Amino acid sequence: MLEFNLDGDLFTGFDASNAYQRVAGGDPSAYGLSQQKNLQPGSASDPLSAQDPISALADDDQNQQAATLKPHRPALWNQGTPSQPAGVAADPSQADQGSDRQQDNSDPAQIDQLTGGHQDGRAIASAQQPASAERIELDPADPADLNTAPPQLDQLTGETQAGFFGFMPMPSIFEIDPDVLSYLGERAEVNNLLAEDRFDRDQSTGTETFYNFTWGSGFSANEASGYDVTDSRTNAADIGTVAYRDDKKVIGTIGTTSAGFRDANDYFSFYAGKCGTYDLSLSNLGANVGLALYNDTGSLVTWSNKSGTQNENISTFLNEGHYTSRIYSYNTSAANNNGATAFNLNISRQADCFEQITNCLIDDSSVKNATLNSIKYDYNFDRNDVIGILKSAGDYGSVTNTELTDLQQFHNIFSGTMRADIAGLSKKVVFGDSSNAWYTGYDSIRDELGNLEAGTNTQSLNLLIGKHMLGTDRPEIHTGSYTQAGGTLEIDGYSANDIDQGATGSCYFLSALAGTADKKESIIEDMFEDNGDGTYSVRFYTNGQADYVTVDSMMATKADGTYLHADAGDGTATDALVADNNELWVALAEKAYAQLNESGRLNQEEATNRYGIAGNEGISWGFTTDAITHITGLNSSWGNASTFGLGANNVSSSELQTLVNSNRVVAAGWGGHARTITGYNATTGQYTIRNPYDQNHSTLTHAQLISLGAQFSWSNT
Repeated sequence: MLEFNLDGDLFTGFDASNAYQRVAGGDPSAYGLSQQKNLQPGSASDPLSAQDPISALADDDQNQQAATLKPHRPALWNQGTPSQPAGVAADPSQADQGSDRQQDNSDPAQIDQLTGGHQDGRAIASAQQPASAERIELDPADPADLNTAPPQLDQLTGETQAGFFGFMPMPSIFEIDPDVLSYLGERAEVNNLLAEDRFDRDQSTGTETFYNFTWGSGFSANEASGYDVTDSRTNAADIGTVAYRDDKKVIGTIGTTSAGFRDANDYFSFYAGKCGTYDLSLSNLGANVGLALYNDTGSLVTWSNKSGTQNENISTFLNEGHYTSRIYSYNTSAANNNGATAFNLNISRQADCFEQITNCLIDDSSVKNATLNSIKYDYNFDRNDVIGILKSAGDYGSVTNTELTDLQQFHNIFSGTMRADIAGLSKKVVFGDSSNAWYTGYDSIRDELGNLEAGTNTQSLNLLIGKHMLGTDRPEIHTGSYTQAGGTLEIDGYSANDIDQGATGSCYFLSALAGTADKKESIIEDMFEDNGDGTYSVRFYTNGQADYVTVDSMMATKADGTYLHADAGDGTATDALVADNNELWVALAEKAYAQLNESGRLNQEEATNRYGIAGNEGISWGFTTDAITHITGLNSSWGNASTFGLGANNVSSSELQTLVNSNRVVAAGWGGHARTITGYNATTGQYTIRNPYDQNHSTLTHAQLISLGAQFSWSNT
């Protein structure tokens, strides 16, 4: 069994048998450089006739007539206490933006046949200011700007006193070590990413309150002026989205008479953010009123109609969507205010099973809040949700034992609801991984990190998130720098011809990658998960399990702007410009393999996060059989080119033909360099062999392969 150096030369005086004691049954040669159930609410039977005020709505002709009676006017929008209105909004219809229920002033007063009143109402408003995340900026001061102190004169000599900035040059304290700047810059990079709004799950929750009062000036109660906001279902005031812990409350009045007309109806629309049980209650009543609920088409869902001044309550299952609540007065007389009353309308959603589990098993308030916010509108934890939950544990400078326990509990409970790569990557953050010992970042300098534990500071937590979830822990490179790559994951599918080897000895890996693209393209398709933000989750297999890595689109770049390492092949072995519109999957796969190597699970001699250029560095050498298994998850075997195929590790011509003509991944190596066998020509007896350097490909017979001392590696299925 042979091992080769960078030039493909045989090591003399080397005991080849010892080279493979690390791996039982290893490759004979190492190659280098050369939920929900579809629940439906029970349908409520409408006990009321079409003439009833709950089911009968204003028609278009009436709306059109009212439009000639009253032009649109701005409404008073209160937030705060009724005695302290916050201001006047220019257009009450703005409350309906984003929905299909816009204000309609074209419906004249319609007489309610049960109550004798008119459907009318009043405008409402609320405002919330989102918090913006702060970014960390490294902008070192220019020493010249600091050297501004005026000269200090010695009172005895009249000379300038030495040591003041106006006389002396800047001291060396302002000469910042470039390594320190790089160290700080790496941390700022991660912190700035985590400060983006998409990862924020720390939003506060509670009850949002609106006010809707009838004023004596004849604004909303004067139905002779035409319908105003809240006076009909099509003109309902939109109070926003209702979710668990995001309740809505309306404080107002109904039944007040003004200018001989009564405010008999108030409509408030809302959006049910997620299917579940919703509670509507009407309280603080001084007269007889009712409460009804309609769906988006105007059909009655259910109602509450108790006698006297009893509270009205509705509790019903709702699917996600738009709904409208209606408060209606039963006083039929417009001559007085005997039927007028204040009211408090509350709308909320009960906790579902996921939210109940979170409340029960997650103790830390920050982690609990982030978890609940993540499933406010669905039952899935996506990548941004999980990152937001992880970073919530560092809100007070370090991770407490309770927060660590809660993160582990969260993962144990909900990992099954996550995408497989998200579950696997977050597990490395929460439960630890051998690769967590170091963080390399973009400066190719390894800094100590460590697994997450009680007492871990927020910065280290952020680096662990960046390492596994954001792709910021890039492999060490021996020259060049990292720049942003242009292009897309793939162009016209995945092919063995897409591969062009770069400056590291990864031929064993790239030949296995090419063989997989050639014979098992679907494995390559499933290997990548585009996160939509310039990062990708890449799947390998180690120790019989899927093992995920996150990589970003920053690529090792030479001084001339071309790829330092593997890139997309074009048949000319030309290194592409990193900034061009390239096919990225090959470069991403090799980069991910280098990052995963730090875990020690790739059977490399050096478990570091780097590409490497020497035979024992990073991924700069390796076993093709291992690479096939890491890429495909399939067991693999090896054998030597042999005339008769005798022995467990000899491959005859007929045996090689069988392997190549199947859908197995097959690679060949000689002279210290691995290649991919992509086909066999029965007429000529030659095998088509692709060089990962994207040039100098071969067509050789089995006899020629024997003369070269070729060895083969293949997937077992």
